[in-house]
Amino acid sequence: MGVFSAFHYPKWSMRRKLFGYMFLLAAILLLALMAGLFLFGRFDSMERRTFESLDIQMEVFEKDVSTHFDRLAAESLHLSEGMTVFLEEYLAEQEITFSDLTDSDDNIAQIQDLMIEHLRQTLLQEDCSGVFVMWDTTVNQSVANAEFSRTGVYLQQNGYKNTDESILLYRGLAEVGKKHGIMPHRKWHLEFQTDQFPSFDEVCALSGLPLEKSYYLTERFTLPGTSEEAVLMVAPIVGTNGSFYGICGYEVSASYFTTYHAQPTKIAHLTCLLTSGGAQTLDADAGLSCGVAGDYYRTPNGQLSVKSAGDGLSYFNGDEVSYIGLTREISLSPNNQPHTMAVMMLRADHDRAVMKSFLQNAVLWALLLFFAVSCCLYFSRHYLKPILKGLEQIKSEDRTEIQSSVPEINDLFVFLAEQDRQHEESLDAVTREKQSVQQEKDDLQIKYEQAQLTYDEAQAEYTKAQSDLADAKKELDRLAYSRKNEIDPDDFQNFLRGISELTKMERSIFDWYVEGKTAKEILALTGIKEGTLKFHNHNILDKLGVSSRKQMLRYAALMNQQNQGGCADDACGQTE
Repeated sequence: MGVFSAFHYPKWSMRRKLFGYMFLLAAILLLALMAGLFLFGRFDSMERRTFESLDIQMEVFEKDVSTHFDRLAAESLHLSEGMTVFLEEYLAEQEITFSDLTDSDDNIAQIQDLMIEHLRQTLLQEDCSGVFVMWDTTVNQSVANAEFSRTGVYLQQNGYKNTDESILLYRGLAEVGKKHGIMPHRKWHLEFQTDQFPSFDEVCALSGLPLEKSYYLTERFTLPGTSEEAVLMVAPIVGTNGSFYGICGYEVSASYFTTYHAQPTKIAHLTCLLTSGGAQTLDADAGLSCGVAGDYYRTPNGQLSVKSAGDGLSYFNGDEVSYIGLTREISLSPNNQPHTMAVMMLRADHDRAVMKSFLQNAVLWALLLFFAVSCCLYFSRHYLKPILKGLEQIKSEDRTEIQSSVPEINDLFVFLAEQDRQHEESLDAVTREKQSVQQEKDDLQIKYEQAQLTYDEAQAEYTKAQSDLADAKKELDRLAYSRKNEIDPDDFQNFLRGISELTKMERSIFDWYVEGKTAKEILALTGIKEGTLKFHNHNILDKLGVSSRKQMLRYAALMNQQNQGGCADDACGQTE
């Protein structure tokens, strides 16, 4: 209400009013634009845009990880079935039992020789960094800690590309490996050590489950004798009679996970983490991480405390660096607790993006406001310039040669010039009439004085003086009503007839004009609008057959005089 009342404040100039209305229109358009941007999601907060970007990235990361480990789980089960068939066929051919393999160098060497090529081809085909088969037997149970020793084959790839030359023998018979062109790992050992194998007892316990539900994903651990860390997708090898033969599976090293799951994204320094942990803390050291494809990322370390940041985001605060992102649970095995996935970016990058977005929005709205104000000033000034110039010309005395670029102003000039001409003519006529009446009045005054003198001289001449005085009064009345004789009788009769045609409101307005009230006073009495009064004025003049309010009042005065019986006989006779 304050804004609108300010626009209608009487002291505001036309330029200020036009500027105010245009600025209000510009503000409404800007608000509509802002509402449209909000409606179509083009003006979301930086936190919302960050959430949407990270949420999309989470979908990609979750799909990649679940697909990868689901495939490895299926291949682990497939490998378990294949090793079961392979082992039982070998035992049948050799007519021995599984227990006969213990301390049997020849049989173990033959088994490894027969299966190593299959494992190499499997490693070359699958998306993993290693493949292994561990039999629940040993080549020498008389050595120290033999209860933890298990024979088998463990192949690893050396580097990030699967080729025949990149495969190394991490566990197994070195002679068998060299025979097939596979060189021993620098940390090679003959057999596995179950006390160093993660979750060995848990995997063995799964042998009683249906095969399709018996796979297990180990926690991240350091490969014995190396600095490389990895997780294993493991499945038990179970005979057709339910005998436990051993375990097999695939390795995904931390470096392989980082390379394989590098994310295609435009988010700078994106960090994706797969780990264990709850809603309050994430153990980065126990998980696998990756970043942006073709770029570096900040590897998370230690314990990350999780705190809500609003808009679905969370802060991840570590000892060295802080992140912002979101988490989601994922189940990679029916025998594991759900893992936690986190997709996050450096909090410092997010804060810079928020500040940049704020500055960009501030500059944008400042430019829009400057543009709106400039346009309002320009158009209001150039639109009103010819109008104001025309108004200044109207104030001048001579309007005959005035020309304006605004047609309405030119029409106003013509109207005012005609009004001036009519006013001057009326003024001249009134002046001449006044002079004539004054002259006649002076003459009558002289005659009256002379009659008064003669009255004093002789009573005899009293009758004659009275007669002269009556004649003088008659002449004075005739002169007083001389202006009335100028009124056309037919027009006056039309005027009288038109009064009866006036509506109740029109008659009230007519009476108020006759009483001498102004238009402003009539507006206050009736409570109608100025446009409505003008409409009634037009109808009144039209019905009375007069061209102006002045002529209407002249006819009304004559009508009142007739009604009072105060007009001269000859004047009344002329108007009847």
